[in-house]
Amino acid sequence: MSMESLIGYLSTITPLSTAFKEEMQASLRTENYKAHQIIHAAGQVENRLWYLETGFARTYYFDQSGKEHTLIFYLEKDLIFSYKGFWKEVADYYLEILEPSSLISLSYNSLSTLLKYEETKILMEAITRQRYQHDLFKNRIMTWTAEKRYIEYRKENPEIFRKASVRLIASYLNMTRENLSRLISRDSG
Repeated sequence: MSMESLIGYLSTITPLSTAFKEEMQASLRTENYKAHQIIHAAGQVENRLWYLETGFARTYYFDQSGKEHTLIFYLEKDLIFSYKGFWKEVADYYLEILEPSSLISLSYNSLSTLLKYEETKILMEAITRQRYQHDLFKNRIMTWTAEKRYIEYRKENPEIFRKASVRLIASYLNMTRENLSRLISRDSG
């Protein structure tokens, strides 16, 4: 497992000093998981963030009636982080690995020590902005009809439709599996 993939990704956001790269690399850990492993459970404090070098993952939660809702899908080269983890708060969601995956992790404690570098602040702002844009997109599509939600999400995220089950995508789009299956059939027919 090579840490250069993560460093390369971060370098596309802002130039990284040698001191920052060396200190960060010393704090990084490699984690490998099998499909369907839960690596963070509701009721726990998430203590690290991850860079998904290879694989596929999602976060989800259960509502009061026990219905499962997918919050976010993560594809290769995505950062997996949570505000609650950074703030050391208990989270109410699960992080599930959906296919064999290799991740690079950085503890939130190590991230805090990296705040002395200007690039850390720039990276955190850029990554937070990306998450905000994702959340804004999801909030907007939830106000649309089921058909429009499906069309727009599929247009923006075709890889998700190749990797995730209809059940998981339906839980993300807040529709029934049957309704999503009908929309997919009509779209491909």
